[in-house]
Amino acid sequence: MATKETRTISSLLMQIALGCLLLVSGIWGLQGGGDEAVKAIRHIFGKDIRDIMAIVFSVIELIAGVFLLVRLFVPMGAGLDTVFMLIIMVVWIVAIVLMDFIGSSGILHNGAKHFLNWLYSFAYHLLVLAAIIRIKY
Repeated sequence: MATKETRTISSLLMQIALGCLLLVSGIWGLQGGGDEAVKAIRHIFGKDIRDIMAIVFSVIELIAGVFLLVRLFVPMGAGLDTVFMLIIMVVWIVAIVLMDFIGSSGILHNGAKHFLNWLYSFAYHLLVLAAIIRIKY
């Protein structure tokens, strides 16, 4: 018996939003700016490696965003789709650790001084992670 995949409007909107978010974050990172994760990378690592790490992270974000948007129109094999979604999930978890714990405004640095700002940012990042997990399954 064949099963038909049903997509809800909420999962469709989450996928579009995540794709755009990661695509724009990747583009900004390659332009020298970047999202909070790229800023955290530039804050954490030394001068020699921080630009390389920021570019690598930005390229991963860009590819992830393109994948999520293309995935709306082009069916992927189940194995390939699962691998890409796991990579996106791991990259976002790394971004959460960088942004919310280790980075310049992370809880281990200035985040404790502005706890409500830190908590708001952390909650936002967890919502993005939850959307990634929801899209995956």
